[in-house]
Amino acid sequence: MEAPEVLHRGTEARNGSNPRKELVREQLIDIAAQLFDSKGYAQTSINDIASAIGLGRSAVYHYFRNKEEILAALVEAEALEPSHQLQELIEQRDLTPSQRLRLAIVDGIKRRLTSGSRFLLLSRLEAQIPEELGPLYNQGRRDIYDFYVRCISDGIARGEFRPTDPKIAAFAVIGMANWTSRWYSPHGALSPQEIGEIIADFAMHGLTARDSAVTDETGVRAALQSMREQIDWLEKKLT
Repeated sequence: MEAPEVLHRGTEARNGSNPRKELVREQLIDIAAQLFDSKGYAQTSINDIASAIGLGRSAVYHYFRNKEEILAALVEAEALEPSHQLQELIEQRDLTPSQRLRLAIVDGIKRRLTSGSRFLLLSRLEAQIPEELGPLYNQGRRDIYDFYVRCISDGIARGEFRPTDPKIAAFAVIGMANWTSRWYSPHGALSPQEIGEIIADFAMHGLTARDSAVTDETGVRAALQSMREQIDWLEKKLT
């Protein structure tokens, strides 16, 4: 089964579904992802997925023809759709590089923190992704990385960001955003939007801070104290 065909059928089915059907479809993806992670993709059957959600095997076939389509839907949602959204940001010519980068960070964190455990599960399933889906998954991740490198490079060229290695900076920003899904709690005091804004502030500060901004000892101490206060405040909000 070719991956593009699987993804096309999944998108087609989603576009023609009603809200109730879409809800069940999303629940199937969530449950399947958890089973793929706990039992292994190869060891998980459609019967396992149907039993976990409380449906008959035949009922599952109203949503997906097989488990390959479910995994393809997971890859599409967590690897391809984000890259498509970033491409739309690139095409918004009225945005500056720093505006574009901030939007990408905040929107990406909001999506990640509201997608349940999918992001983490998919990252652990990388080694089990079938060969035909591997290129699509890797391309989605590559597109995301290229977007951040381009934004940072454009920002440096326009004087919005300080001179730095855009590739290393892109990895740093992506890492900050990705890590939120490992410690986020939906019961915490901060919403995904608020967390996204805070992380974006840290990222933008790191990219715009100039070496000459704090050259004296008093300035250095003040900057360190400010960072400590921000971290303390964030930790209190998260507990």
